[in-house]
Amino acid sequence: MTQTLKLALASVLTGCLWLLPSMAQSSAFLQSSPLTQSDYQWMGQRIYQNECAGKPEYLTHWGAREDFPSFGIGHFIWYPAQVPQTFVATFEPMVRFVAQEVAPPAWLHTQLQNGQLFAPWNSKKQFDQAWSGVQMQQLRDWLARTHAPQARFIVEQFFVRWQAALQGLSNQEQLRLNARLTTLMAFKQGQFAVIDYFNFKGVGQNPQEQYQGQSWGLISVINDLPETVFTPISGQSANQTALVNAFITSAKARLALRASLAPPARQEAKWLKGWYSRLDGYAQP
Repeated sequence: MTQTLKLALASVLTGCLWLLPSMAQSSAFLQSSPLTQSDYQWMGQRIYQNECAGKPEYLTHWGAREDFPSFGIGHFIWYPAQVPQTFVATFEPMVRFVAQEVAPPAWLHTQLQNGQLFAPWNSKKQFDQAWSGVQMQQLRDWLARTHAPQARFIVEQFFVRWQAALQGLSNQEQLRLNARLTTLMAFKQGQFAVIDYFNFKGVGQNPQEQYQGQSWGLISVINDLPETVFTPISGQSANQTALVNAFITSAKARLALRASLAPPARQEAKWLKGWYSRLDGYAQP
């Protein structure tokens, strides 16, 4: 297991180990299979396929209905200065994280060093005009060469956000969710389902990412999983295929609920087919 992942796992436990000291000694509690460089490369490529359709042009993207551009395999958000930050701005911390391994383009490094933390384009029109320029091409090339460290950044962000989200829950709920997370993170497909869905739809405790009080985030998906898929049979570990399939079913139900509760003008039902296709990919080895 990588040192960063060990630290992340340890930090998740900090707030609840005092409740059950025996769990602190249990190697079965919130343990993860080791993630190697090849694992991160695999995970990064899968996320790249899901977020960017495997096309480098989508590594620098500004959607027609969005107020900000997004970059990299995880579509990390970089806000222009005048845009209210409804979602977490992840581009700048991602660049600083990945830059420890692979230096970013000189213009981007200079901008961050000078404290210019906002996107240099104030509108989609400006972004589109600069899309074929040298700076944007350099940025796409750097993002295309750093799939694995971007994936490591997503994993680290997941553990930070997971721990923060659980703080508002009861100790019993925290222990239950952490135990379920432990089981899912114990094998490769489960790891990818958790990390990709987090990157796709978030943890889910942000009220701004809910409709009528209903969340579609990772916590709700994991919470809705039937207890039976976590119950070992005849001393064996939980069935991994059943777990992944149950995760897919739970996530689809949450996204269908989201679409049904969304403001009619958003017409979110039209996105369900694509969302479901992404989720079905979690069953692939």
